[in-house]
Amino acid sequence: MVWLAAQMWGLLALSLVLGLLAGRWIWRQPQSNRDDEADKELAQLRSRIEESDAEKAKLRSQLLEYETVQRQSGSEQDNTEVDPILYESASDGNADDLKLIKGIGPQLEKMLNDMGIYYYHQIAAWTDSQAAKIDERLRFKGRIMRDNWRAQASALSSNR
Repeated sequence: MVWLAAQMWGLLALSLVLGLLAGRWIWRQPQSNRDDEADKELAQLRSRIEESDAEKAKLRSQLLEYETVQRQSGSEQDNTEVDPILYESASDGNADDLKLIKGIGPQLEKMLNDMGIYYYHQIAAWTDSQAAKIDERLRFKGRIMRDNWRAQASALSSNR
């Protein structure tokens, strides 16, 4: 009886070792293939994100050039003051963080966004009279000039 129990434990131990070896062989082979495929897919996604970011930057610079040309041609045609450029919404859903400009807090940023001001380049392009119009709408007497928003916005826009 003891001899039979010893044989059974020996066979159980042997089957356990064989099962572990077989399991390792089975799981190891497809895992490396899955890892390689996942790495390739991740690399492709990163590449697409970088291309997308580069395209966004290119489009923003084209928009800034277009607005500058439009503003210059508008002021050359007549000496009447043109309104500042305002947007209905942030073009790509990612508005600039206007709170980085000294003097603009969360509430003021919301007010500017509600008016159609989302980007540094919009603020940097304001003329004195446009800044005065915006200042009047915000009801902060001289804050734009006092805190020099345009210069700050210009610096932040060029750092992008």
